Amino acid sequence: MINKIFFILIFIFLFALNALAVEISNIITEGDTLKIKLTEKTEFNLLPCEDPFKIKIELKNTNPGILEKKMFLREGIVSEISAQVKDNNTEIELLVSEPVRPEIKMEDNILTVSFNSPPAQPSTATKIIEMAMDEKEEGFEISIQADNELPEPSVSKVDDYINVDFQGVSFEAETGNIPVSVKRQGDELILSFFFGKDFDVEPVYLGDEVILNVKKVKKLKVAKLEQEPSYETIIPNIKSEKPVSLDLQDADIVGVFRLLGDIGGYNIVIHPEVKGKVTLKLINVPWIKAIDVICKTFQLEKNFEGNIIRIAPIKVFQEEKKLEAETKDLFKKAEEEQIRIFVLKYAAVDKVKTTIEGSKILSPKGNISTDERTRTVIVRDVPSVLAQVASLIQDLDKPTRQILLETRIVEISSSFSKAFGFEWGIFWQPPDTRTTITGSVGASTTGTLQNSSINFAGVPGGITPLGVNLPASTGSVTSPTTAFTIGYINAARTLALDLRISALQQSGKGKVISNPKVITLDNQKAKIVQGASIPYGEKDVQSGQISTKFKDVAITVEATPHLIDDKSMLLDVNVVKEDLVEFVNIGGVYAPRTQKIEGNTKVSLKDGETLVIGGIYKKTDSTTESKVPGLGDIPLVGELFKSRGRDESLYEVMIFITPRILKYE
Repeated sequence: MINKIFFILIFIFLFALNALAVEISNIITEGDTLKIKLTEKTEFNLLPCEDPFKIKIELKNTNPGILEKKMFLREGIVSEISAQVKDNNTEIELLVSEPVRPEIKMEDNILTVSFNSPPAQPSTATKIIEMAMDEKEEGFEISIQADNELPEPSVSKVDDYINVDFQGVSFEAETGNIPVSVKRQGDELILSFFFGKDFDVEPVYLGDEVILNVKKVKKLKVAKLEQEPSYETIIPNIKSEKPVSLDLQDADIVGVFRLLGDIGGYNIVIHPEVKGKVTLKLINVPWIKAIDVICKTFQLEKNFEGNIIRIAPIKVFQEEKKLEAETKDLFKKAEEEQIRIFVLKYAAVDKVKTTIEGSKILSPKGNISTDERTRTVIVRDVPSVLAQVASLIQDLDKPTRQILLETRIVEISSSFSKAFGFEWGIFWQPPDTRTTITGSVGASTTGTLQNSSINFAGVPGGITPLGVNLPASTGSVTSPTTAFTIGYINAARTLALDLRISALQQSGKGKVISNPKVITLDNQKAKIVQGASIPYGEKDVQSGQISTKFKDVAITVEATPHLIDDKSMLLDVNVVKEDLVEFVNIGGVYAPRTQKIEGNTKVSLKDGETLVIGGIYKKTDSTTESKVPGLGDIPLVGELFKSRGRDESLYEVMIFITPRILKYE
C-alpha cells in the first residue's frame, strides 16, 4: 500500500513538472507589434481588465522565465511588461500608452500581440515644417517652426532626454544633424532631444514657433563646504532611481502619494490640508522625482524622517522652522555669555571679523572686536555660538599655499657677414735730385754747401690719391687690404697705377641661459625682469633743465598661480619683450624708441609640469652694393668698380616656466 502511494506521488510530481516545462525565453518588439517567444506552444487567454491602459494575458502552465523581473520597453506602444504566477499559470500584464484593442495569436511557439495603428492626422492639422539648431556660447538654440499656430507644448526633461509633447500636430520637417527622435502616440506627437544630463531647457512659445534654449548646467565647486546631501546620503537604502510609469486622470493626490511611497518602500504621512486631484502622465521617471514634481505643482514640501516621508504645505514646514529657530534663540538667551580670545597665525584679522559677521552665527546679544597689534579676535557670546565661531576660525586661519616658479630664459643669436671690394689709385714719385743752397749760416758766419743731399723732413716721397675707394666692410669691421702696383705709366717712372683688393667673411653664434626662481603665494603675482636700463634725458618745459630718466629694455615675465587642488593649478602668464631701436631727437633731447612684443595666456598645469613659450624672435637679412657710376655698369669689367656686402642675423628667445607647489612643513 505504501509503495502504491509513493509511486502515485512520484507520478503527480513528474506530471506537474512536465506541465510547467513551458517557459518565456525572449521578448521581441517590431514597431507596435509585441512577440513573446516560448520554449513550447501553449494555450492562452485574454483576461478582462478595468484599466484601459493595461492588457492582461494568461499563459497556461508556463513559467515567467525572463519576465521574473519587470521589463521596460523604449519603443512601440508597450512601455512596460511584467509577469506573475497564479495557479501554475503565468499572467502577463502590458502597460500601453493609449487605450487600444489588441489582436493576439499563437503561431508555433511565438505569441504575437498586435495593436491597431493610431488614426492618421487630418490634412488640415497644424504641421511642423522646419527645424533648425544653432550653437551658442552656453549651449544650443532649437527652433521648431509650423505652418500655423501651434498648441502650447508640454516640455519635460527625463534622464538624458528633453521631451516636447504636442497635441494634434503632424510632423513633416527635416531633422538633419539635430539629435532628435520623433514618436507618435495616438493624437500626441513627442519630440525627444538627446543632450545628456548636463543640459537644461528653457522653452519660448511664439505662436507658430517654439524656441528651445538648451543650456549647459554649470557645476560649481565650493571649497570647504559640505555638499548638499542627496536622498541616498540622507537615507542609505533609498531607491531614488527606481523608475515608474503612470498615466492618471483626476486621481486623488493622497492616493498617488501612497502609491509612490509603496513603490519606493517608504511610509507616507500626509498633512490633512493636502487635498486635490491630479492628472499626470509619467514614463520611466524615478519615483522620488515624481513626488517632487507633484509637490511643486501643489506648493507642497516633503521631509524625510528615518523611513518616513512627511508631505505638507510649504507654510507648515516654514512655521515649524520658525518655531525651531525661536526655540534655539530662547536657549541661547538662557545661556550665560562668555568671552573667548582667538590668536590668529596666518589670516588677516579684519577679514576674519568680516567673515564672522557676514555668516550671521552670532546671537543678538553677541559682539566681536579685534586687536591688530596682537592679531587677536575677541568674541563675546554664549558657549554654543562660541563653539561655532571657533570651528569657523579654525577653517579660516590656515597658511596660504606657496608656489615655486622655476623660470629658464634661453636667448639664442647667430650672425653671418661677407664683403668684397676694390680700391684704385695713382702713385707719383718725385725724381731724385741734388740741390745746392748758398746763403747765410748762423749770425756771423758765411759759407758755401756744395753737392750736399738735403732730406726735407715732412715732405713725403710720394702721394697716392684714390680714384676708386670701395673697400670691403661689414657693419662694424673694415677688412685689411692687399695692395700692389700694376705698373708705371711714364718713362721717368714717377707715375704708377695702384690697386687694392679687400675681402671679409665673419660669422658668430651665441647662447645665453638664465635660470631665475621666485616663490609667490597663491593668487599673488610674481614678476621676473631680465635686461638693461637705458639712461636718457628729459627736458623740463618751464625751467629748461634736463633730468636723467631710465628706460627698461628687457624681457618681463609675470605669472599668477591659482591653485585648484593639491596637484593642479591655473597659471596666468604675461610675457613682454622690448628692444631698443634707436634714439630720436625730440626738441634737442634724445629719447629711446623701442619695439615691443607682448603675449598673454592662461593654462591649466599639474604640479611640476612645464609651460613653454616660444616664437619670440627677430631675423634680419640685408644686402648692400656700392659702385662707380658708369664704370660699375660695364659688363664684367664693371665688377672691378664695385663692392658688395651681405649681413644675416637671427635672435630668438624661449621661456620655460615650471611651477612647483610647496608642501606644508
